[in-house]
Amino acid sequence: MENTILVILGVLVLFFLFFIYKKIDQGKGPDDAGAKYAVLLDKFDTLAKSTEDLRANLNKSQIDLSEKLTNKQNTSEKEIKSDLSKLNESLAVIVTAQRELNDLKTSVIDFKNLFNNQTTRGRLGNDSLKAIVSDVLNKRYFKMEHTLSNGKRVDCFLFLGEPHECVAIDSKFAWENYTKLVTEKDEQLKKVHSKNFIDDINKHIKDISDRYIIDKETAPFALMYVASEGVYQAIMNSDKEFTKLAREKNVVIVSPNTIFGFLKTYRLFIDNKEMSEKADTIQIEFGKIYEEIIRFAERFSAIDKRNTQLTEDFRKLQISVDQITRRSERVKNLEFDKKTGIEK
Repeated sequence: MENTILVILGVLVLFFLFFIYKKIDQGKGPDDAGAKYAVLLDKFDTLAKSTEDLRANLNKSQIDLSEKLTNKQNTSEKEIKSDLSKLNESLAVIVTAQRELNDLKTSVIDFKNLFNNQTTRGRLGNDSLKAIVSDVLNKRYFKMEHTLSNGKRVDCFLFLGEPHECVAIDSKFAWENYTKLVTEKDEQLKKVHSKNFIDDINKHIKDISDRYIIDKETAPFALMYVASEGVYQAIMNSDKEFTKLAREKNVVIVSPNTIFGFLKTYRLFIDNKEMSEKADTIQIEFGKIYEEIIRFAERFSAIDKRNTQLTEDFRKLQISVDQITRRSERVKNLEFDKKTGIEK
């Protein structure tokens, strides 16, 4: 761009000189021509100086413009890099969220499959029951998968002392017909699922009563553990009075929340019983200690009597020693009494 401007200026200068030259040639005399030529040279010098100044200004403007363009380019590059970095971060967050969403979707599917599988669902109920019991009671007070004398295996058996204090706990989920009852929109099918759910609960109560309550082996009642709070609330809120039937069958229906209070109560019972047993043991030991104290006192008294007798014997012995000593001294000194013999 600078070269183009200089070329244009050079053409203009040549044209201007040619024009001035023509004017001089057309003048009237040589003096006028010399004067005009001098003026022309002066103007030419002024024009040359102006051209240099213009060139310098153009160079300075070009440098300033180049610097501004460079700074602008650097700033733009930084902003672009920053925007790209933020964009990459946002993309990374989106990718991570998408991955987590896929994982959650897979987990939901697996969770749904888990509850749809009766065996896995039962294992889940047993695991939750074991976790709660283990959190409250020492392992010596319960056993999972305990087999009773009738050959029936109960999910959890509490050993709380005497046979009539041992409680059987069986886990029941009753999940399948419950979910159908809750999710079904058709009223006719809803009634069918409701009947099936009622039949499930009634059967569970009867089975627990018949299998896990044994005279002289278990407590006169058993627990039906419902691992789902939703199912438990459906049982409690039902108009079929499941709790009344359960009481008649000596079955107590509990959930993860309510069984915790039951176990805590039994924990207090165990602690009080252990304290009572320890108190009895302490009383027995104190009785034995008392007997030892009596024997010690008798033996000490006997030793004291023997010691008293020995003291008396030593006293008498000392008297005899003193008598012998005096008599020996008298014999030695020939101190005799002619009438009575040796003085007494």
